[in-house]
Amino acid sequence: MSQPLSPPAAFDLAIIGAGASGTLLAAALLRTARTPLQVLLLEQSGRFGRGPAYSTTELQHLLNVPAGKMSALADDPEHFLRWLRTQAPDTRPTDFVPRARYALYLDAVLAEARAKAAPGVQLTQRHAQVRGLQPGAGGVTVQLEEGGSVRAARAVLALGNFPPAALAVPDGGLYASERYVALPWESGGLEAVAPEESVLLLGSGLTAVDVALSLQARGHTGPVHALSRHGLLPQVHRAGVAPHTFAPGALRARALLREVRAEVRRVEAAGGDWRAVVDALRPHTVPLWQRLATADKRRFLRHLRAYWEVHRHRMAPEVGRAIAELLAGGQLRIHAAHVQAFALEADGVRVTLRRRGGPGVQHLHVQRVLNCTGPASPLAQPKGTLVGDLLAGGLARADALRLGLDTREGALVDAQGKPSSVLFALGGVRRPELWESTAIPEIRTQAQALAQHLLAS
Repeated sequence: MSQPLSPPAAFDLAIIGAGASGTLLAAALLRTARTPLQVLLLEQSGRFGRGPAYSTTELQHLLNVPAGKMSALADDPEHFLRWLRTQAPDTRPTDFVPRARYALYLDAVLAEARAKAAPGVQLTQRHAQVRGLQPGAGGVTVQLEEGGSVRAARAVLALGNFPPAALAVPDGGLYASERYVALPWESGGLEAVAPEESVLLLGSGLTAVDVALSLQARGHTGPVHALSRHGLLPQVHRAGVAPHTFAPGALRARALLREVRAEVRRVEAAGGDWRAVVDALRPHTVPLWQRLATADKRRFLRHLRAYWEVHRHRMAPEVGRAIAELLAGGQLRIHAAHVQAFALEADGVRVTLRRRGGPGVQHLHVQRVLNCTGPASPLAQPKGTLVGDLLAGGLARADALRLGLDTREGALVDAQGKPSSVLFALGGVRRPELWESTAIPEIRTQAQALAQHLLAS
């Protein structure tokens, strides 16, 4: 007996996730398509063009990249700057502007692409959560949490960053209590934190910096502890760093590190700044990552990752000054340690920790614990979630380093090692393939390349 035919796809492409990645892909498709195209953009939060990074309304939360480098369009590097100047004519390329303004810019980018799209090129936005993807004859069935499904010829995961996971340590009931805040950046996340309370931030990266600034803006007077294994804060951008050209040729992790350090010494000896060398690496990072052997990638992740992250992903100067003041005043304290256990007590939380390089264990007493550890791995998503079910069903697999999902030129690779012809990914999910895959300059390039590939095939 012949199998029943699948119904024709209602959409040529379904984009799952409408944060920065999904929005930039949708805009690239609308700008590039010259023949009729039906695009569906699905967002579970209902906040299109936001995602966690750009949902903030707090003006002290600044972009970590200067305005002159934040265009959404790879072929028009001054696009964002021109848009800013329609509202603030004195905006300079070196200014670090509030992230809330970038959210409005993403809205404008999509609206402009929609208005200028060729005849028959249409975008449908839908507030819905996707619970499953089922490839079949003629495309993909997109299963919705609310019930029902839609059909698309192909689908793209533009899921952004996953919420941080709780530390895998004995928590003594902390995680189920009001003293633990899993998502402190969300609206209302800090409402329960009293100004005089002592607070522990799990993590000392850019998320922890944001939360520390939010607490300060709310008039927080109690001590704030930020804890991470290395105890490193992000470095600070510096104005006036001269552009530099540097293309390392080493093929092994140790040799590459020596080459970069030697270049930094040479530049600094000539009166330059190490930031110029790190910035010069940016266009070479993806090919450098891809040519490293798996063993060298593991070595980098184990020994160098934390140091690379704080030098590569830096704070805006204004943010750096605010954090420096909190440190100098003693309100903010950084700990290089790892947590071994939590215990709820009558008046707070006892944190058992082991300091980096220190003997024995120590205890810290706080009233609140806020999770600022950064994005969870896609591989940590449980069965019953979209990514968890893709992995369990063999439609996706982990990469060799278990950083995330295995992709090949954006296509999901299945359990048998075969790249999909209908399931693709964009943004942070592609980190194993590209390493640099979470910032706008990289995402805009990915979005344009993927749009061209999808339209040509």
